[in-house]
Amino acid sequence: MSIFETDQFFSEQSPLRNVSRDDGICYEVRPQQVRMAHEIATAFEERQHLCIEAPTGVGKTFAYLVPAIHYAFETKLPVVISTHTINLQEQILKKDLPLLNRLLDRDISCAVGKGRSNYLCLRRLSKIADLELELFSDPGVSGEINQLLNWAEQTDSGDYSQMDSPVSGSLWQAVCCERGNCLAKQCPFFPRCFLFRARRKLAASQIIIANHAFFFSSLAMRDADDGPQDGLTLLPEFTAVVLDEGHTLEDTAATHLGAKAETFVLKHLLNRLYMDERRPRMLTGDSFLSARKAVNELRAQAELFFTRLLEWILAQTSKMVPLRYTVPNHISNYLDPGINNLSNELERLIENSAGSPDVHQEFKAIRKELLEQNHILNQFFSMEQKDYVYWFERQGKDGRELSFQCVPVEIGPSLRQCLFENKEHFPVVITSATLAIAGDISFFQQRIGLQGAKTVLLDTPFDFKKQVKLYIGGSLPTPDAKEFLSEAEKHLRHFLTLTKGRAFVLFTSYAMMNELAERMNPFFQTGGFQVYVQGGKYRPRKMLELFREHDRAVIFGTSSFWTGVDVSGEALSNVIICKLPFAVPDHPLIEARGEMIQSRGGNSFKEYSLPEAVLKFRQGFGRLIRTRDDKGIVVILDSRIKQKFYGRFFLESIPECPVEMF
Repeated sequence: MSIFETDQFFSEQSPLRNVSRDDGICYEVRPQQVRMAHEIATAFEERQHLCIEAPTGVGKTFAYLVPAIHYAFETKLPVVISTHTINLQEQILKKDLPLLNRLLDRDISCAVGKGRSNYLCLRRLSKIADLELELFSDPGVSGEINQLLNWAEQTDSGDYSQMDSPVSGSLWQAVCCERGNCLAKQCPFFPRCFLFRARRKLAASQIIIANHAFFFSSLAMRDADDGPQDGLTLLPEFTAVVLDEGHTLEDTAATHLGAKAETFVLKHLLNRLYMDERRPRMLTGDSFLSARKAVNELRAQAELFFTRLLEWILAQTSKMVPLRYTVPNHISNYLDPGINNLSNELERLIENSAGSPDVHQEFKAIRKELLEQNHILNQFFSMEQKDYVYWFERQGKDGRELSFQCVPVEIGPSLRQCLFENKEHFPVVITSATLAIAGDISFFQQRIGLQGAKTVLLDTPFDFKKQVKLYIGGSLPTPDAKEFLSEAEKHLRHFLTLTKGRAFVLFTSYAMMNELAERMNPFFQTGGFQVYVQGGKYRPRKMLELFREHDRAVIFGTSSFWTGVDVSGEALSNVIICKLPFAVPDHPLIEARGEMIQSRGGNSFKEYSLPEAVLKFRQGFGRLIRTRDDKGIVVILDSRIKQKFYGRFFLESIPECPVEMF
């Protein structure tokens, strides 16, 4: 039935044809949108997986939301819509769904899926004075606790993102909902529990809006104990999933289906238990003497171990870059005996019901987290899992905290098991503006483990021959040459003057971006340009707001601006690509993927590095034209696109348009 209903909605009598946008232009239903909606409705009904490339301007959100809504009503289970960027989530939630609610004349319920740490735990907040208050050395914490108490009485959601003035991160960690630290129906605050209220809303919704991180975390934890055994897991049972911005799936899934231990987490867990007599915590009193001793011994061991590790890492490289770990058991988990000793002490306290029920529950949660962190450390140093890559990463402002990353080299087998060959047999629809390379989508399907699924490639609705002119710096030095920066600066001045700013200048590294921004500062000041450099004063979302508001605006951006940002109209008339977006070859994950391909007799450049770069290049190119009325130029300063054999793969993957060499 949902196929028929979807086709009817996008027919000649579609109510979308009578809808005006904010700028007064009447909405246009395109043939590509009709095809996309029909294909998705069919995939839902036949419970089949689908990969569909839908170029910008097709109207893809309506094309998947309409069949998703019909299918959710038909099956009486929610459909999950997962995106990579917050911007797209907000568009769906605040613009698209309210409009469809009116046009479909249906009461469509929707909710946003978030992790439990986003919600305030009323029980933990009520006990903060007894359990945590004296842990904080900042005298302003008592004021923040009062702020939380007042907010708890006013908020309906308990969602941290909705606080007008967020509290410190350390305080929020002490009062947020936490896996393994939930009394469920035995909690005196259960009737008001924000987390359970949010989970019930998810279960009662037709459409669940999530991001890829949350979605893959829920898959990873599906078989794990996630607190209360009442069915309110991260995600409720759902009937289908649409994964938009699908070009980001491989790396997001790898991160969240892998494992990570962190020095900060271990230190924080110990500090929650006990610090010293001046700042007592849960382990205060004679009955906790043995456990306090175990905490202090483990803390001393951890400080020594992490200091030695950091010194060893700094001896390998002084830069804030990931360092791959390659020799199993080259380093032993020095903390294993101490963590197990503390775990035994906490287990004894739990069995003896030491402390109040709240403290008892905190002991259980901390013990579980300690054991999980220890398991990951053992897995890391022994390189326990084959076909995984392991690396250290320095964190924190001073780079003195460490994380231990364990990530599958290829995510395809894991995704096949937990997503595409799921026991619930729900259909998975993956869509993006960039999944194919020169009309071939097999590379993407192979990387995510979805070979054999139906694929649909839709044509662009735009006339790129009239809307875009492509400039290629075929005679420039290559980006690794000494002369490149001075030549790039000269041409940046020319093309930014030509379009009066209104440009994205896209980089693959902060180093090149910052150096060119500094060199060109006098030019920007003299020319009256408003320039926003990523990593500076403003976050990317604020940079976009300011960019839209000011004439002669220029953004110097890295990865955040190659994809997932949308500026239509004259505000963006120029996209300059300084360097072809090949991934850094020495990142441990990229390096390991290449090694695996080479070990099978393949060519890692042709089979992985080049296709990945082409897909990202298509994303960058696609920033310019967002509507039929948009016009502008794309400038490529990397001469390799004309000088190297692989340049044609980049050019063949974008729409045909006029080209001028310089």
